[in-house]
Amino acid sequence: VYKRQTENRRSELKEMELRERIKELTCLYKISELSRQPDISLKKIIQGVVELLPPAWRYPEKTCAKIVFDGISYASPNFHQSDSRLSANIVIAGETRGMVEVYSDGDSDFKKSIFLKEERNLIDTIAVQIALIIEHKEAEKEKAKLNEQLRHADRLATIGTLASGVAHEINEPLANILGLSLIHI
Repeated sequence: VYKRQTENRRSELKEMELRERIKELTCLYKISELSRQPDISLKKIIQGVVELLPPAWRYPEKTCAKIVFDGISYASPNFHQSDSRLSANIVIAGETRGMVEVYSDGDSDFKKSIFLKEERNLIDTIAVQIALIIEHKEAEKEKAKLNEQLRHADRLATIGTLASGVAHEINEPLANILGLSLIHI
């Protein structure tokens, strides 16, 4: 009987661990899907990510999240701070530009173990993913800016070529007129 109870308990623990991993992977997958949407702004991506965080934690009904990026805060619905908190910095090109925070409520006996070790790893992974998304969006923005500068330079070159051609076409008859004028003087 004891052996069966132990096996049942192990089986329940494995099942719970599996459910938690599925929630974490689902969160990461949804973040990936969100970031791949065409023409979505960085602000909408970050707000979407912060809303995806609580369901990925062990107690989603007691969990809320906040992302701060470049001084702007994005929070999940019903956000409130509590004593139990996980956080990870958003580091881009060696510079800390924000942070991901997850808060969870619980009673005082429970707070020590409210977060799973895997959840600590998850928040670090999410911070890295957010940094990569931001780098990608900023690179797209810089590319668009450079393309616009290139188009502007190309237009200026075209105008220069046109002006040169017009000047040549005007100078040709003027030279003839001036040449004839000098002969008659």
